[in-house]
Amino acid sequence: MSSRRFLAAVLVMLSACGLWTCGRQGRVLAKVGGQNITVADFEDVFRPQPVPADSAAVQEHKKKTLDQMVEQRLLALEALERGAGKDPGLVEKHEEMKKNILLGQLYKIEILDKAKPTESEIRSFYKKLGAEAKASHILVKTEDEAKEVVAQLKSGASFEDLARQRSLDPGSAQQGGSLGWFGWGRMVEEFQKAAFALKPGQVSKPVETGFGFHVIRLDSTRPKELQPLEQMRERIEQQLSQTKPRELANSYLKALRKRAGIRIQEKTLAAIAEKQQPSMPGMPPPLPELPPDELKAVLVKFNGGTWTVGQFFDQARKLMGGMADLRNRDMLQKQVDAILTNEFLLMTAKSKGLDRRPQVKRQMERAWHELLASEIYREEVQEKSGVTQEEAREHYRKNKKEFYQQPVAKTHIIVVKTRAEADEVYDLLNRGADFATLARERSIDWTRSTGGALGMLDPKDPNFPEASARAFTMPLNQLSRPFKCKDGYAVLRVSQRNPGLQRPFEQVQTEIESALRQAKEEAGYHELLTGLKGKYPVEIDQALLASAGTGKQQ
Repeated sequence: MSSRRFLAAVLVMLSACGLWTCGRQGRVLAKVGGQNITVADFEDVFRPQPVPADSAAVQEHKKKTLDQMVEQRLLALEALERGAGKDPGLVEKHEEMKKNILLGQLYKIEILDKAKPTESEIRSFYKKLGAEAKASHILVKTEDEAKEVVAQLKSGASFEDLARQRSLDPGSAQQGGSLGWFGWGRMVEEFQKAAFALKPGQVSKPVETGFGFHVIRLDSTRPKELQPLEQMRERIEQQLSQTKPRELANSYLKALRKRAGIRIQEKTLAAIAEKQQPSMPGMPPPLPELPPDELKAVLVKFNGGTWTVGQFFDQARKLMGGMADLRNRDMLQKQVDAILTNEFLLMTAKSKGLDRRPQVKRQMERAWHELLASEIYREEVQEKSGVTQEEAREHYRKNKKEFYQQPVAKTHIIVVKTRAEADEVYDLLNRGADFATLARERSIDWTRSTGGALGMLDPKDPNFPEASARAFTMPLNQLSRPFKCKDGYAVLRVSQRNPGLQRPFEQVQTEIESALRQAKEEAGYHELLTGLKGKYPVEIDQALLASAGTGKQQ
């Protein structure tokens, strides 16, 4: 067969497979009223059980998943019929959910899909583990403070004295900034990169981390003996799988902000900051009330657009509760960066067409159904499931026995294999041997690790029937004679007994109200679903359900 004919055959085969998959995933698994649940909808939600199960258990798991989807769709249909789809509050919530879905999808393709450690990364990480550093640092709040510290050190100031005076890290400040010895992977990425790049005695430029700005001095280095790479590979892969996504995300965001070129307009900021009232210590002040013309002033410029004062205020009210310290220039820059970065990420996701992907569109639709369903559940179930104090009291009167607290005994046990060993243990204890020490040395029971402490037993504890039967008849702090138990022979001691008591209503009121409320919710939900199934017909393709759950998500 020629290469051209071979390629054509492959393309035909792939097309057929693609069409079959799309067609299969588009098939209707269930009809709920006038809406369809497709195989693709189901496979987005269905998660096979982690432990392999027989075919009957698998089908039952599928059935429960689909039932939950049908129930949610029934509630959503009822919500739409009642006009909830036009509720501005719900629509706004859904818009925010759609944004989060897009950001999640972008994170997956730009970060998670690229985060699997490569062989070269594993070997590089292993090599870095072969050295340890001893370093000191001075942690301050701002970059200007860090630059000031660097200047003082260059002028001859003592690193240790500055650390004690200025460092915000209480753990190391009193040690003159010393962090002791640490290996690669023990510190946050920015800090360890800077520290290990220094030579002994060198001081770094200001290094920013999530804690603030650090000035680092490398004091010394030393080699560290390692196991062979293959013995450490799994641990290294796990560690890289945790740190690499964060590193990729930080790099991605840094590049995004650099391309954006976000610039605060200082004159505009100064003008509106003058009108902001001071706040309580430690709290950012509320945004000032400004006339319409000042709200139209440009506060932020970035590559591709601008933001007015009003636009920033709208976002600050939505995301920061309307609180922002306009006089704290550094903090404001971070807040503006964070808000605009979020917008740029959304623009990036849309430019990549992520909002048009079938799986993303299904996820957005599912989020809408969840919102609608929760609205009906709140109105028809939760709000109608309240419990009065009198209802709770009546339940308590009728079911008082349920709230009787059984007597309990604090019990200690030593279990050995033979009667002869038990007699020996009994004799040693009578001669003054320590119970806990002997339990750790001799007992074959799991309680050896607790020094024989078995815990609080009630008179009919099903897990320890032999011990609980004796725990309420023998004197306190005395030894039982050796007795037969399921694992051999035991010696028992009881150090404390609490009598049984009737718990008063006031003590169990919240517990009763919670149980009654849950029972009402379950009954109310069942009644609601019964009515909705009569109103909106449900049809399920059982044969298709049997084969669903094996396709790939699209």
